[in-house]
Amino acid sequence: MLPDWAISILRCPETGQRLEAGAGALVREDGRAFPCFDGIASLVHPQTLQESDARWNRFYDAIAPFYDVSERVLWPAPHWRGHGKGPRGNRRLGRARTGLASSGGLARTRRVPSLAPQGAWAGIADRLHRSIVNMLRECRRRHGGLDIAPIQANALHLPFADESFDSLFHFGGVNLFSDPGQALREFVRVTRPGGRIVWGDEQMSERFSHPIGRRVLPHMNPGFRKTPPPPPSGADVLAQHEVYSGLGYLIMARRRA
Repeated sequence: MLPDWAISILRCPETGQRLEAGAGALVREDGRAFPCFDGIASLVHPQTLQESDARWNRFYDAIAPFYDVSERVLWPAPHWRGHGKGPRGNRRLGRARTGLASSGGLARTRRVPSLAPQGAWAGIADRLHRSIVNMLRECRRRHGGLDIAPIQANALHLPFADESFDSLFHFGGVNLFSDPGQALREFVRVTRPGGRIVWGDEQMSERFSHPIGRRVLPHMNPGFRKTPPPPPSGADVLAQHEVYSGLGYLIMARRRA
């Protein structure tokens, strides 16, 4: 079962009601139960997957043990021109005591100090393309020294109370969300006023000039053809960076007070 600090901020993704710990499940007042298995809470809403979403789920479930290796091998390859930085060079969220691991990256977030113990992390994978239990198991296995609360959920319906986090980081899922704007609004909702919100994904900028790469990469990943969604209302953009040598973007914003 999840630690008490995580249960205290979890909400039903459908109704927003509080959840109580039951026997192998999180239960809302009317008896609706969300299962917990292997210490992972499944708070997915809605339950039915479209075929494209189900296909991505199967894919990432299968490659979970090898995902980190594939990222290290494939992502350095686009740096043909030798300029730009990867997301790690631009993840300046300040000091964080607790965290949220989101699909495509680690969200270094801090919960309301009165509720969060130092060093506590919540892990979440979005349903739309990486709601993968095996991914969360890998996260827990690789970071066993952290107080991790693995949670499976839909990025469009985050199962957290309003203003639960001091800051939030997400990278690598925006292009595949069925409604990116809704996901960004959820990012704002769960972050406290004044808190930092950072998100990004693939995008091919004009700076990326490698002739073969410009022709081939969009066929390998249609996300390179996409542009960042408009910033959500309620957040002010502080900066926008090109990352991965012009093959990605990272937007830093702050929730308005």
